[in-house]
Amino acid sequence: MYRLNIRPVQVSDAMDLQRICSQDEVVAYTMFSPSIRVDTIENRIRNMGQNHHEFVADIEGRVYGFVGLMVGQNARRSHVGDLYLAVDRDYHRRGMGKALITKALELADEWLMLERVELGVLATNPGAKELYEKVGFQMEGVKQGSIKSRGQYVDEILMARLHPDGLIVNQGNQSAVIGG
Repeated sequence: MYRLNIRPVQVSDAMDLQRICSQDEVVAYTMFSPSIRVDTIENRIRNMGQNHHEFVADIEGRVYGFVGLMVGQNARRSHVGDLYLAVDRDYHRRGMGKALITKALELADEWLMLERVELGVLATNPGAKELYEKVGFQMEGVKQGSIKSRGQYVDEILMARLHPDGLIVNQGNQSAVIGG
C-alpha cells in the first residue's frame, strides 16, 4: 500500500509529468506527443490561468498521476469544466485515477459550483471509460476518427457528468420542442 498525497501541481513536478506523459501506455491515450519536453510542461504550468486547475498524485515526493480541470472561458460556458487525467502505468487500476478524479469533482462541485464536467476518452481505452462511468460520467456521443494515435485515427467518446444536486439535474430535461 502507498500513502497518496493529492496536491496542486508545481513547476518542479514537470520532470515527473513528462515521464508519465511519454510512457507508451499513457501517451497513446492523451493529447500529448511522445516528444513532449520538460520545458514545455514547465511553461504550461507557469502559464495556467485562474480558470485552470491541476492536481498531482504524490507518493513520497514523486508524482505518479495528475488531473486537470479547465473552466469555460466564455461567460456562457462558465458553468462547464473540461477534465483530463493521466496516471503512471505502474499505478493503473490501483485507485489513483479515481482518487484524482474525486478531488477534481470535489473542486467542481463544492468550490467552483460547476453544473457540467466534460471529457473525451479514446475508444481504444475501455479501462478509462469504465473508470469515468464509475464516478458518474455518461456517454453523450462519439467523434469519429478525431484523434491520431499510433498511426491510426481513433474515435473519441464524449462523456459528461452533471452536478448531482445542480440546476441542470433539478430542472429536468426542458429541451425546446420545435413545432409543438
